[in-house]
Amino acid sequence: MNFLALSWLVAAGDRSSRWRLLGIAAGVGVGVMLLALLVGAANGLATRSERSTWTALSSGGSLAPVRAGAALTDDQIAAGTELDYFDGRTITRVDMAATPTAHVTIPGIKHAPSPGTYLASPALARLIDATPAEQLGARYGARAGIIEDSALAGPDSLVAVVGQPVNAMLSGKPAVAITDFDGTTFAGAAYRTLAVVGGIALLTPVLLLIGVVSELGAVARAERFATLQLIGASPRTVAGIAAVEIGISAVIGAVAGVLGAWLMAPLVAHVVIDGTSFFVHDLRIDLVSALAIVIVTVMAAVATSWVRALRAGIGPVGASRQRREKRPRFWGALPMVIGLSIMVIATIASLQERPLPRGDVLIIGGFLLVLIGVITGGPITTYWASRFLARYSSTASGVVAMNRIRLHPRKTFRSVSGLVIAVFTVSLFAAGVTSVAREAAPVDDAEHLPLTTLVARMVFPPAPDAEEVRGVVRTLSEVPGVESVGVGYVYEGEPDMFFLVADAPSAGLPATSTSPYIGVNNFYLTGAAAKTRAYDVADPSKLHPVALTIATDGTLTALEAARTAAITGPISFYTAPSTRLEQASADVLTIAYKYASLANLAILIAALISIVSLAVSTTASILDRKRAFGLLRLMGMPSAVIRRVIVAEAALPLVTVLGGCIGLGFFVAWMLVASATSGRRTITWPDPSYYVVVGLSILLAAVAVMAVVRIVNRNTGQVATRFE
Repeated sequence: MNFLALSWLVAAGDRSSRWRLLGIAAGVGVGVMLLALLVGAANGLATRSERSTWTALSSGGSLAPVRAGAALTDDQIAAGTELDYFDGRTITRVDMAATPTAHVTIPGIKHAPSPGTYLASPALARLIDATPAEQLGARYGARAGIIEDSALAGPDSLVAVVGQPVNAMLSGKPAVAITDFDGTTFAGAAYRTLAVVGGIALLTPVLLLIGVVSELGAVARAERFATLQLIGASPRTVAGIAAVEIGISAVIGAVAGVLGAWLMAPLVAHVVIDGTSFFVHDLRIDLVSALAIVIVTVMAAVATSWVRALRAGIGPVGASRQRREKRPRFWGALPMVIGLSIMVIATIASLQERPLPRGDVLIIGGFLLVLIGVITGGPITTYWASRFLARYSSTASGVVAMNRIRLHPRKTFRSVSGLVIAVFTVSLFAAGVTSVAREAAPVDDAEHLPLTTLVARMVFPPAPDAEEVRGVVRTLSEVPGVESVGVGYVYEGEPDMFFLVADAPSAGLPATSTSPYIGVNNFYLTGAAAKTRAYDVADPSKLHPVALTIATDGTLTALEAARTAAITGPISFYTAPSTRLEQASADVLTIAYKYASLANLAILIAALISIVSLAVSTTASILDRKRAFGLLRLMGMPSAVIRRVIVAEAALPLVTVLGGCIGLGFFVAWMLVASATSGRRTITWPDPSYYVVVGLSILLAAVAVMAVVRIVNRNTGQVATRFE
């Protein structure tokens, strides 16, 4: 062991070796930092659902529907949740009731607020304080306190817990009886599968980055190991020295990476996912996770270095003569073939609504094999492309570049593998996002409900009292900025909704009917185009008011004051009055949109990893090939030829693999979306931002290659080469 430590100290004492060891530590540190941030983000997202008080109202927890006339016991809380809106932002409103002696503990609140009072999240409290009461605060009553962070998804969460009388909760809107509050991490198996797949896709470039880092200075290291063998060191001793070198650098880098992730957490916490940013402490991993990441990273680096040193076959002549790699075999493409076959079969079964047993496991396993296939299959295409081009190359640069790639296809592909996997990942996520983003924005024309009109659906049955409805209409009509208020009715036995002709303008309908009522398709209020008809009501007693349409001038003051006046009136509504635009924006809260926002973050992370990976592999290329290029210069090869050699060696693996990875990413994204939704969703062409990211990645590759050319030209002159 003393011999191994002495060897590391000798290596660290050499200037070039010091830079190499620092480079390895820095590369590992960046990879571990990204890995720790990914783990922290995953834990933070899971913690949001698990700890959020309001998750129990939709899934998880001990729930039972509240039935009219039932009694509420001391070990139950009646609660119901709905969405409220203010200035384009969505507010989660929770109506809650409990008996005076209830002993149910509510995380972040302790006990339910009394009727007429409310508890607000810190972000909502600040918003209410900065807004006139008639526009927002009056909707909830008197503030009784602040919700603790332990019950919130993030610091930007807008949540109001409103106290209600027990009788009102038992006889009004749908509610549930809760005995304890438990969260749930995922909405279903389909999206749990997508989350696991996304995690694998993001972790792979990080692991490749750590692997590329271990290649720094491989040639110089091999020469030193050859010297050790010449003075009597055994191959296993040399392998141990290699493992110690990498291990110590990896430990330094891994610890620095964990600390870097801890320091970067406040910056990353500003990233908005699922409508809110993160609490900083959610992103910071615990000590056990940090130790696990450090140990796994160091062990992986040590094992890789040990195995490579044993297999290198280093002799007394060192690395002055590079050994030819074994020819890639077609078995390297088998993982991709098997993985695609599994995913295709599982997708077809899902489309036919005959899902296979453990279909989620099959999809995850198939995707993992596809990802492995991209890595193991890349050298095959690189080898055959170089072999073909070497046969027909007529220039010195082409002959040198293609034959070197033919001799070292794995090493050549490994230098760009991080960029290749990143482009595959970006393509996968960018195509997957389109399954949500392709949904059109609300149309604003004469055939649709105006975007400035609020719709309030009344609780029915029972039908509200007609006099109360008229009183609410009068109150709303007096709100500044409200242009008209109409009442929508249902008629027994008819599917449409009916308005008095005089009320038609409030719903954006033409008041041209010769009959007293105008009928319109019921989905008109939620975004469908209008299909109207004149209607004569034979028996007015069969008309029941079910909705209000509140036409406003579109100003914030009018919209919010009208919404507040409706909510605080005597009529109970299923949800807060909202415009079509607000109803559409509420889709952002669906699980599909949550994972779409995650995909956008994944695209950014994958692009960042590709930048770092390419920079590291470029540096490794400079260290390993400086002598070879210098010897070519001494033999009289012009620097322009060397420049073309470098460009060709970098371009070939990218050209042969990159296009296929883009297409493969689209195809895999389609299978993931189709299998997760049983064909209800599909993908389309990505947004222009995708092409910008891919274009920047390719541009980055070109810039990195040009940087190599400049450095090689500067470091392969006669003086530098003779010194070597």
